[in-house]
Amino acid sequence: MPTLLPLVFFCFLFAGTAAVLLVPTSTVVKSRGVVVGLRLTGEYRHDRHEVEIDVMVSRPEGGQFPARETTLIPEFLMGAFTPGSIIDMYYRPGDESSVAVCVPDR
Repeated sequence: MPTLLPLVFFCFLFAGTAAVLLVPTSTVVKSRGVVVGLRLTGEYRHDRHEVEIDVMVSRPEGGQFPARETTLIPEFLMGAFTPGSIIDMYYRPGDESSVAVCVPDR
């Protein structure tokens, strides 16, 4: 039976990593992205569709880079994530492999 300490550490590590990515700081850049493609994964949880979004993310200093993110989107917001839509995003400079899509809750 696994002990509680590794489980608590893993949960802290996972929650801490997500919080660092989503909280705007000097090491996280808020940007905008243009939705290039959207695919439903078939999962549906908590009244939200799980989708895989392909975006072109703009860098504040100029230029852009492609990214792919899987996220949950409420059904009433599906129209705001169609190809050509502009969405808010966060990423870490120097690590463009990890991006976060801003999805309003209401």
